[in-house]
Amino acid sequence: MLPAKRTMMWILVIGIALMLGVLVTVFIKYREFSENPTKLVEAIPEGADIVLGEIRHTAIKDGRKEWSLKAASANYSDNKKEARFTDVHVVFFLENDREVMVKGQQGRLKTDTNDIEITGDVVVWDDDYKLTAEKIRYNHHLQEIDIPVRVDITGRLLDLQADRMTIDLKSETALMKGAVKGHIRGNNKPIL
Repeated sequence: MLPAKRTMMWILVIGIALMLGVLVTVFIKYREFSENPTKLVEAIPEGADIVLGEIRHTAIKDGRKEWSLKAASANYSDNKKEARFTDVHVVFFLENDREVMVKGQQGRLKTDTNDIEITGDVVVWDDDYKLTAEKIRYNHHLQEIDIPVRVDITGRLLDLQADRMTIDLKSETALMKGAVKGHIRGNNKPIL
């Protein structure tokens, strides 16, 4: 065999051996991470930013779901202790088995407090009411939704507007502030 062909053959053999070695290593690491996903999280350096597609997260306390979040994408920053979302949808689970849904264009979750902010064409609704605003803030500790901007509320028996509003999810009460106006429809029966 000619020396040039022999050299080329050795280069080819070494290249194939290296590719096989890389494939075997990738396969072993894949199996290791798939069997124990926490090792993958531990392998991420502290302070790293992570971008994820289609995410779901549920907050559970004492075995009861408090809220559940899903989004089209998420960007997590360990340094800021926050996750930012696009096309976000949150469901709050109340103690009486009622659910309050929220959707908006962007969201932010503070991972150290579980506080949530949702902005951009925000809609909040349940079986009885629908609320629209440009921004809401959820305080996890107080279990309150604060709407610091103009809010429009519609329901079967009412249409209301206010400059701002706070909803207490524990007591299922709402406090409207500033230029509150609206229309209450009735059939001569008390609404409350």
